[in-house]
Parts: sequence; structure tokens; C-alpha cells
Amino acid sequence: MELIVDFKSVITKYKQGSRNEYDRFVSTLASPDVKDAVLSKHLSSLLSCVTLLDKEHHSLVTVLLKLTWWKRPAVVIEMYQSVIVNLVSVHTHFLRPCLKMVIATFAPEIKSTKESESEVDEKTLRANNQAFVHAHNMLHAITKIVPMAGSTGMLLPLLGEMSPYQGKPTYVQECHMRNLLHITTYLPSLRQPIMEQIIHKMICYDVQAPRSKLVESYTDESEEGSIFKMEELGSCQEAADKLDVMMVLLFEYVKSVCFKNEELQWEATKQFYREMLYLFERIILPTYACSHVQFLMFYLTSLRSEICDGYLDYLWKLVQDPNMPAVHRQTAVTYMGSLLARGTFVGIRTVMRTIDLMMNWAHAYTLTCLETVMADLVHHAAFYSVCQAVFYVFAFRQKELFETKKGLKWAENLQIQHLVHSRLNPLKICLPLVVKTFSAICRQHQLAFCDNIIQRNARSYIPVVSDGTQKILEAYFPFDPYLLDRSKHYIEEQYRAYDKSMNIDDSSAEEDTDDEMFLEPELASPVTIGMATTPGSFMD
Repeated sequence: MELIVDFKSVITKYKQGSRNEYDRFVSTLASPDVKDAVLSKHLSSLLSCVTLLDKEHHSLVTVLLKLTWWKRPAVVIEMYQSVIVNLVSVHTHFLRPCLKMVIATFAPEIKSTKESESEVDEKTLRANNQAFVHAHNMLHAITKIVPMAGSTGMLLPLLGEMSPYQGKPTYVQECHMRNLLHITTYLPSLRQPIMEQIIHKMICYDVQAPRSKLVESYTDESEEGSIFKMEELGSCQEAADKLDVMMVLLFEYVKSVCFKNEELQWEATKQFYREMLYLFERIILPTYACSHVQFLMFYLTSLRSEICDGYLDYLWKLVQDPNMPAVHRQTAVTYMGSLLARGTFVGIRTVMRTIDLMMNWAHAYTLTCLETVMADLVHHAAFYSVCQAVFYVFAFRQKELFETKKGLKWAENLQIQHLVHSRLNPLKICLPLVVKTFSAICRQHQLAFCDNIIQRNARSYIPVVSDGTQKILEAYFPFDPYLLDRSKHYIEEQYRAYDKSMNIDDSSAEEDTDDEMFLEPELASPVTIGMATTPGSFMD
């Protein structure tokens, strides 16, 4: 006998005070064992009476939203989607719970603690991927018929609110990020704020996996350490694994936005770059000692020289802006120096032009200082950061800079001797390793004679109990070697490792046996980040 369901009759009796059929209808929807044919009939009957579902029927709608509809046959899924879309179009007070139901699908619950997608069984992967397709179809349909659903004030807060917490397995984080990125394909106006949410989460993982801890975990130097140390390194490695997977998704997304049939789409790339530049200044630049997320900008600037030049110009404006916080000016110039040194896509003319700007600014800065001014990192941090960036770039690009007589003549016109002999004494404040490497280069090409100043600075160094005041610049170069295994291949082709063949014999200089006292602990360890403990021996 064919099942006949007449919800209009059920709801009429309900309003007259008879709840039996109504409660039976709700109970049938709520049953996990309800047959597909029965569910389809109930949904079909419900679809024709959607206009009758006001706030009084909140319990019925709640049961409806708890259905695992995406696991049903296509005919049931289609019917369910029609009910939900019609419901929110007629009763917008149900819009928020309906959106939450759809968004919840983006972060699947998994029974095991499997970490990555490769460790989840194929059947589960297929089922989840199919659920994502259905969820996006529904979300897209909802935003079409109710435009306010796709607004920044409605959907975005829910996406952030329902983001899986950081302790969730890598696979869950991966699914959630992949789905957020897919939303931008049919709601492009939300791309920048969605990317902001994604980068915020990635930054959280990035700071949980600092470069020094990653190196320590990779080299197993703490195998006999305390159980607390082992737990700390394990937590660091877990955060790094999640970040690694997310970086792969991020780089792939950039490729999908900027390329079509392997050809760069210039207009789309420019627009995406502008959006990411805003997020860089808002999130990445102010983050202390971020290790990997900033490689988004490295990758973007490698796509075309105009983007690279624009990025350098933008950073330089930040450096010169006296209204910017001092720490942001310092960080901006470290990004400039690190990009010029590490990017194989940065032409030598761009390098020389940028160094010209930096040196002219540094010379002008020294002229504005009174004769009584002495070396002081607190008050002249931007100046010392600019000097260190110049020294650092010389160490990496010296071969190209000096391979012609024209390059040598250019370097002589920089008046390096005047800068290093200024009362601000940059050789005292900049990192000792960078200073020694730069000094050797200057000596070889007779650009300046720094050895006497370095020795005088060393003699004037008096070890005292730290008063909390920073004495030398920090060893932070944003584009130091990329350590995440899954995603590093996106960077390697455009990345310059230090060429150890460029090391200059420093035997003519007085040997300084106390090098490590000037260095940060992570730089003085056997495995270093970016720079090692001997002059010029930068990490590959």
C-alpha cells in the first residue's frame, strides 16, 4: 500500500489542538532508521507547506536540520535541498541555523585520530568529498535566493565561529580550509575576508612551530631530554604538520587564481596580490618571528617582476614612514633584505636600485644626527635595520654585484666607508656574523676597511648583567630556509641557498674566538637557521 503523507492536514489538526499526527511526523523525521522512500514522502509533503513553518515549529525545523541528508540517495538529497532553500526564502529567521547546518558539513567528524588525508580510508574520503559537493550546492543556492546569506555580516561570522579548534586532526583542518577556499569560487566578494580567517589560523600554527624548535625536532638533539621537552617538540611537530598541509592548499589555490592553462592571468593576479598585501600588513607583518606563512608573498612576487618591484616599493614606503611603529619599520626592511637575498627571480638591477635607495637614506640619516649621538639601537632601530639589510644582501649577491667593473664602480659610489665610520657605528649593532661577512667582502674589493672598527667594538664590549635592553639586532630574516617538507617544492625553484664557494678567506683579520657570545642561541647551535657560526657560512 502506498504511503500517503499530507503535512497540510497534519498541521491543520495541530493548530486545532491535536498533536498526535504532528508528533508522529516529527518522530519519523528524527528516526535514524527511517527509510529513504518514507523520508522522501515526508520531505515532499513538507515542501508544499513550507510557508506554514513559522517560529512555532522551531522543534520541527531543528529535527530537519539534524538529518544526515548527504548520506541519502540523490532524489532525497535534491528534495531536502529544495525544502531548506524554500524555507530560508520564506522565513529568514531560520537562515542562521540553516547556514550553520551547511557549514558544519565542511569539517567532518572522524572516529579515529588520523592525522592527514593520506591516512583516512578511501571510502570515508569519497563519502566526505561527496558531502562537500552537496553542501556547496546548497550554500550556493541559498545565497542566490537570499543574497543577505552571502554577506560579510551573516556568513563570515559563522565560518569563523564554526572553525574547528586547533587540536582537531590535520584531516579535519584540511577539509575545512579546502571548503572555505571553494566558497570563494562562487562568492568572490568574500575572498579577502575568508583568506583573512585562513591566514589567522595558519599564523597560529606557525607561531606554535618556531624555526628553532623545528630544527631541534628534526635533528633529534633532545632524545635524552626530559619528558616535558619531548612533549613540547611533539606539539611543535604536530603544528608544523598541520601548517605544512595548509601551505600546500594555499599555494595550489594561488595557482588556481593566477593561472589558466598554465598561463598567468595578469588582471586576476594583480587583484589577488592587492588583497594579500592588505592581509600581509594587517596580519603577517605584525606577527613576531613568523616562519613560513610569509612565503605566500615570496611565491606571489616570483610570478612577475612587476609584483616584486611593487612589493619592494610598498615595503620601502613603510620603512620611511615615521608614523609607522618602529618595530614594523624594522620588520619591513628585514623583508626587503631577505627577498633581495633569497629570491632568484629578483634581478640584479632591482637589487642595485634598492641598495641605492637604502644607502642614500642611511647617509641622509647620519647627517641629521647630532655630533653627540652614539650607537644606540633603541633610538635608531630603523637605521640599523637598513644597514643590516644592505650587509646581508651583499653577502648573498656579491658574485653578481662584482662580476663586472661597472658593478665595482657602483659599489665604490655607495660610500660605504662613510657609513661604517659614522658615529652611529652600524658595525657594532648589526649581527656579528653579518658584519664579519660584509667586512670580508669590503676588504676584498677595497670598498671600506672595517676590521679596525670591529676590533675596537670588540674591545669596548663589557659583559654585564643584562638590564633587559637589546644590544644588537635580532637574527630574523623572514625568508630563511623553508623547512616544511610537503610544501617546500613550491618555493625551491625560486629560492637561493647561500653559495659557500663565495666564502672569503678571513685569515687576514684578527681571529675572534668569542663569536658565539654575540649570537642568538639558535644561531650558535650546531644546526643553524639561515646563518651558521663561522663567517659567511650561511645555511643552504
